[in-house]
Amino acid sequence: MHIKTLDYINKHQLTSVMNNTKWNNVEIALNEREDFVPHVRYKLIYEDKPNGFTSVWWDELLVIAQNIEWLEVQPFTLERRGALVDDKKTDYTDFVSSQLKKYAIPYSIEDGMYRIWGYLRVGNPVKFV
Repeated sequence: MHIKTLDYINKHQLTSVMNNTKWNNVEIALNEREDFVPHVRYKLIYEDKPNGFTSVWWDELLVIAQNIEWLEVQPFTLERRGALVDDKKTDYTDFVSSQLKKYAIPYSIEDGMYRIWGYLRVGNPVKFV
């Protein structure tokens, strides 16, 4: 772990919830179904705001995993069908939920998204599913 990351974790009294094995299991869990391409957004421990939802590049994400405070998984996909027709929404909630439980990944549900916690902050209680 990079010394600046470790200093930040200690200074802000963050509690680690995940490790490298668990982050690798997230990749395995969410890729076990070919028709589901996960879209995620994440918040790094030293940033105030998360990025937007995008398809995930696991090799890049796993490099920064030790800095991820949380990662949200969008449990559905949207397929654009045209300007006059609503997007087709395919729900993968049951799949995402069962996979995270299968691999014992700690998560909560925040605004309908599956939030996988990398670190917890003092004074910010989380209700895990």
